[in-house]
Amino acid sequence: MEEPRPVLSVTETRDGVWSVNERGPSRVAIAYFPSKWGAIKHAVRVALAKPRCRVAVVERDGTSRLVRDYEQGDGSGNVEI
Repeated sequence: MEEPRPVLSVTETRDGVWSVNERGPSRVAIAYFPSKWGAIKHAVRVALAKPRCRVAVVERDGTSRLVRDYEQGDGSGNVEI
């Protein structure tokens, strides 16, 4: 049976700061960024470092604007951004 895919959600807080929320079977983490670009860049870097991960950009009303799944095959651990 496959492990659940960790989810990284990128959202804008009420005060305009962007956050990346990581939720997985064994981890919950939050990071804050002043720009949307910085938050998305961080989320993609984290996703590429994991075997399987989903990145979702979530609007303030809770709807997903963009969702992308990342899955690393064997030998793809060296990724440069």
